[in-house]
Amino acid sequence: MFRLILEYDGSGFHGWQVQPGVRTVEGVLRESLEKLGLQVESLSAAGRTDAGAHAHGQAVGLGLRHENLSPERLRGALNAVLPPDVVVAAASEAPPGFHARRDALTRTYRYLVVPRSTRTTVARQYAWQVRGPLDLPAMRRAARLLEGTHDFAAFGRSPRPGGTTTRTVHAVKVRRLAGAILIDVSADAFLYGMMRSFAGALVAVGEGRMSQAELHGLVVSPPPQRAHLTVAPAHGLHQWAVTYPETA
Repeated sequence: MFRLILEYDGSGFHGWQVQPGVRTVEGVLRESLEKLGLQVESLSAAGRTDAGAHAHGQAVGLGLRHENLSPERLRGALNAVLPPDVVVAAASEAPPGFHARRDALTRTYRYLVVPRSTRTTVARQYAWQVRGPLDLPAMRRAARLLEGTHDFAAFGRSPRPGGTTTRTVHAVKVRRLAGAILIDVSADAFLYGMMRSFAGALVAVGEGRMSQAELHGLVVSPPPQRAHLTVAPAHGLHQWAVTYPETA
């Protein structure tokens, strides 16, 4: 059993999960394994990234029928056949039955915002450009309201029909770096759309379109249906890291 860490540019992908007729990261990974003559017995990912979203530390659990490769040889073989927009950044042995999603303790996502009134070029595929300026102290105060264990139904939906929308958010950090604003969120798990809704809400606070009281109300008293929030575009979303127990 192996644990792979994938890094990918999501610009050319329709998300992680295999879907008919579209290019996905899982599909490309399975095709590459097939090219190497490796038979997959199990394959799991820590999370499903949206179409256009990027990953720097996507964890993948991989079980092969004949595991006679070392992790480094598997990494090298895959990188020789994977397309340029996907790379296996690391590979290691994993305990039998390892599942990248179920065994994860925390997940961290980063969202990049560029507050700039003039056109940007380099960041256009990897960050959300908004007309600045943004009130960074207000965004930081609002970020603290999103921390803790809450019903986040206003910000996303459960991956399973009828599933719980309660999640524990360990930390939300907002900082400025070289002209960009970085929003980092660590949680036990994320709802579909949750990170992009967080980013949209914090930008709305920074622009003065949403008050902290309004944001707090969505956290403590979620409406019966998902709130009409600005959902930040997928291309500014970066899956950052996943942590596991030391035994996994």
